[in-house]
Amino acid sequence: MKKLKKRKIKKAIVRRGKLFDKQRTNDAWRNIFVQAGILK
Repeated sequence: MKKLKKRKIKKAIVRRGKLFDKQRTNDAWRNIFVQAGILK
């Protein structure tokens, strides 16, 4: 029972990490485009 719970928690953390990473890369790209627009 304990092992299963640990595995579930780990999976949840990984899933959340992936989501967070996706959002961060999107924000980074947006920042790059905004800066490029300002520089043009």
